[in-house]
Amino acid sequence: MGNLQDLLREVDEILNTSKDDSGGDSGPAVPENYQPTDDEILNNLSKYFSYSEFREGQREIIEAILSGENVFAVFPTGHGKSLCYQLPALMLSGLTVVVSPLISLMKDQVDTLRSRGITSVSLLNSSQTWDEYRHEITRLKQGKIKLLYVSPEKLRSRRFLDLLNTVLISLFVIDEAHCISQWGRDFRPAYLSICDAINTLYPKTIALFTATAPPDIREDILSVLDIPEPKVLIQGIERNNLRLAVHESKKKDGKYDLLDAYIGSLTGKGIIYAGRRVETEEISTYLKDYNIRADYYHAGREPDERSYIQDAFFDDSDNGLDVVVATNAFGMGIDKANIRYIIHWTMTGTLEEYCQEFGRAGRDGENSDCLLFYYHDDRKLHEYFIRESSPDKPALLKLLKELEQYKGVDGYRMMAMDELEWKTGIKEAKIRVCLSYLEKLGFLKRWFNVPSRFSVRLRHDANAEQTANPELFSQLQRYQTTDLLTFSQSINLNPRIVMEQLTEIQSEGHLQYWGQDDLMLIQLLMDSELFESLSEEQMGFGDYVKTRKRRIDRMVYYASSMDCRMKVIREYFGENVAKDYQCGTCDRCENKVVE
Repeated sequence: MGNLQDLLREVDEILNTSKDDSGGDSGPAVPENYQPTDDEILNNLSKYFSYSEFREGQREIIEAILSGENVFAVFPTGHGKSLCYQLPALMLSGLTVVVSPLISLMKDQVDTLRSRGITSVSLLNSSQTWDEYRHEITRLKQGKIKLLYVSPEKLRSRRFLDLLNTVLISLFVIDEAHCISQWGRDFRPAYLSICDAINTLYPKTIALFTATAPPDIREDILSVLDIPEPKVLIQGIERNNLRLAVHESKKKDGKYDLLDAYIGSLTGKGIIYAGRRVETEEISTYLKDYNIRADYYHAGREPDERSYIQDAFFDDSDNGLDVVVATNAFGMGIDKANIRYIIHWTMTGTLEEYCQEFGRAGRDGENSDCLLFYYHDDRKLHEYFIRESSPDKPALLKLLKELEQYKGVDGYRMMAMDELEWKTGIKEAKIRVCLSYLEKLGFLKRWFNVPSRFSVRLRHDANAEQTANPELFSQLQRYQTTDLLTFSQSINLNPRIVMEQLTEIQSEGHLQYWGQDDLMLIQLLMDSELFESLSEEQMGFGDYVKTRKRRIDRMVYYASSMDCRMKVIREYFGENVAKDYQCGTCDRCENKVVE
């Protein structure tokens, strides 16, 4: 038996040995359940990142990953969580896949690694040109990529998963893992596809990372993914350079008095977060009257306007902006090191959202202020959002029946959100929550950013027999511009498969297609008659409302409690904190009388 085990181990090591054809920066092959030495880890840390030591908590995560353990790491914003998977990726023998929600975040990390001379890194996303995408796919097939960033939507492509299955996946990383939970502050339906991807790819090790996930959110994430219990590593959210303070206004308009009182003493770049779009515009105008270089940012502004404002905020010259007044649309991807203050004009609906937003301050380690302007009626705004978005059986049933009426192909329907809102009379926020519920209950699946019509240009020398799908390619030769549903019907393929294969043929270099990504594609899996048989209790609507209200209550407690601000936050995220704990920097600690 011992000889057989030795033989199997030897075969496994041969199969998993990396070939150094990745530009000279692939690390040593680390076998399964390997226990790395201090010298090996530190040598690689110095080699790739020019650091001589780790930040608190980083080593423990890296050692667990290199030892083959699944990891769930709750790591504060700005504390270097990306290093915790980048270093193991370069040391492990196979490929590391990183699922990330924002193209800008992926690009920033890839550019930073390449600037360090690390060439075995890549990203695949919808913003790439035809040639760029083909080039990276070729590198992946040739084994020249150690660290690959992808969007969660990419994992819904069966062809892409088949491609990944041809290489050894040593590590599968889920960044911003809170996006998996529908109770989380940034729930993204595309993240639900990660579970299917894991079951298809069977990665050796899985690592989840988030900056803000309290215990109940972590439990929900793990229940959705259904993976072996990971090692949970929580690095304290506390950052000593952030000064937390709450200033209460007894009246709604009193917040402008608070702004007058504090804005003059705050220097450098700052963000003011407000709950309503109109408030961002009003506050921005107010600041401009005081000759402060300010502008407002919300989802209602044109894309080029939002890009201009973000660029101007990142500009540290005299031409840049000092203050951006924004809704939470000014969110992920705002990674500027020298933001000196964050003001919350409106209380957030959850403590995790609040921590994520104030965590954008002081990433350079310099002292920064995080102020909350609290007015007791602020909670009414969030209670309104709950009422407007809370799912109920009549709304879900109405929505499902409406979807069944749409023209479709093979159980698939295509629609625009505004059309669905108009036909059902249900507001968009509630439609999104209801669709999430229907997907979680197994009644449908969603794909986003699908074109209603697309145009095709074939290469003059393209040969149908050389493509991934000769029949589809031959059909495309008959069209220059076509409707996706009509085309799908004509070739008897569902629209999702058509889009996947169209993308695949484009990546092979045989054609190029264009289309405005304006619709949502929904696959109906069960009908409304079956839905009518379910009780509201089975659907868990009460849990939704209770959970949302509990989160508001905790945010109000943070604002009104006499306890240390950081103590309240740390307890919320499941840390064990001494009863007499004081951070020493928040307004509660500074104002405490020492006897």
